[in-house]
Order: sequence, then C-alpha cells, then structure tokens
Amino acid sequence: MINISINIPEKPLLIGKVGKSYGVLGWINIFSFTEKKDAIFNYLPWFFFKEKKWKKVQIENWKKYKNHFIVNIKGISDRSITEKFTNSDIIISKHALPLLKKNDYYWHDIINYKVFNTDQRYLGNVINLIRTKNNDILVVKNKSDIFKKNILIPFIENKIIKNVDTKNKFIFVQWN
Repeated sequence: MINISINIPEKPLLIGKVGKSYGVLGWINIFSFTEKKDAIFNYLPWFFFKEKKWKKVQIENWKKYKNHFIVNIKGISDRSITEKFTNSDIIISKHALPLLKKNDYYWHDIINYKVFNTDQRYLGNVINLIRTKNNDILVVKNKSDIFKKNILIPFIENKIIKNVDTKNKFIFVQWN
C-alpha cells in the first residue's frame, strides 16, 4: 500500500488571505472571508497558495487583532519564514465544510445556477456574489449579447429571491 500525504486540497475553496508578519516570533496576520470571521478556524487544515505553490499548515494558536486575526503556525517561530507567506490565499478542501440540511446551500454552490424571473424568462447564469453592508447581490451574466452588462440582483429572500432550487440548479427571482 502506498501512503500519500495530502499536501494540496481536494476541491479547493478560498476562505481567507494572509497578510504581513506580526512581531519577531513568527506570527502572521490573516483576513477571513467567512461570514462569521472566526469560523475560519473551524475549517482545518489550511493550505497557503502563492505563486502556484501549496503549503499545508497547522495553526498552533490564534488571537483576534483589530479587524482581523494573528496566527502562530505550528513549527514556525521566525519572522523571516512567515514573510514568505505574505499575500498567500488561504484554501481549504471543500469537504472540511459541515454538511448542510436538504435545500440549504453555500454561496459558492450557487455559482452557475440558471436565473429565471417569475414569468419564466431566462435571465442568465450566476457568475458571482457580492457582499454589501445591507444585503448580498447576485451577479448574473446577461443571456443577451446585446446589453453586454451583468445583471445585479439584490439577494433578499422571499421578496426578490423567490426560490433557490438546489436540485435543478435554478434561482427564481421577482425581476424584469
């Protein structure tokens, strides 16, 4: 039997970004992209990805610091080593996320869903989601080549977003 160490994630998912080193003992700043910022520590192990290179890391300790976190990586106690990780993406394997109940979904799951208005007119495919202070926004690639602009639809459930069909990968919206 071959024993293979997993040093790259399966089904990679971006959850944060590495900032600059903090102090001289090898701590480093990190910025969480998770909805609840400290939930980033629930999804382990982390993989740092920079310049097409992967580095699997284990977190030894972490602290909240201003509007982000500082972490100590297991086995690293030197600033010169952590400086190499600055601007790395923090990636996890998708299977590290908790399983969801039926009809629940993660934001990344609805990318490429087809969007229809309540008149059954096809509007396009979801290509991105934007987080704003007031509500999230669906970015839909307009099906018509005439307009060349994406459609931005506020993600307000029951009012604008009428149904997210996870089985068929459709989203129905109150939109013209």
